[in-house]
Amino acid sequence: MTTLFQETIEHLLKSHHLLDAFRTQEELHVRFDMPPYQPLVIERHGKLISVAHYFEQNGDLVPDPDVELHYPSWAPTAITQAYLGYRTKFIERDGQTFVDTHFHKEVSSFLTMWARNIKAQGWAEKGQARHDERG
Repeated sequence: MTTLFQETIEHLLKSHHLLDAFRTQEELHVRFDMPPYQPLVIERHGKLISVAHYFEQNGDLVPDPDVELHYPSWAPTAITQAYLGYRTKFIERDGQTFVDTHFHKEVSSFLTMWARNIKAQGWAEKGQARHDERG
């Protein structure tokens, strides 16, 4: 099942002729700039997708938010928010793996809101892409 977040990010990549590269390359990094908004970065590292906005603090780039998803399912696996920290779906403790049963629903709800914002702000039409060939 395709989510609104997946549709939105794939539409953004397609509008900049990068969807095929995203789907076929193991490594991909694309940065979109559209002032006054924070840069939007989409990366693929094998089976990991990262989508993040970045702001600058004391000369460092800080991701907020940064969501990690599994490729090709687009299932969210982790999220980092600057003031809330890192949260993951799978928790390792005492040699066992536990699943945060609330994670998927809560993060998916956030991703739906973020997708609506990305669409409403016009990233596909007005964002300027910088694509680094890595793979």
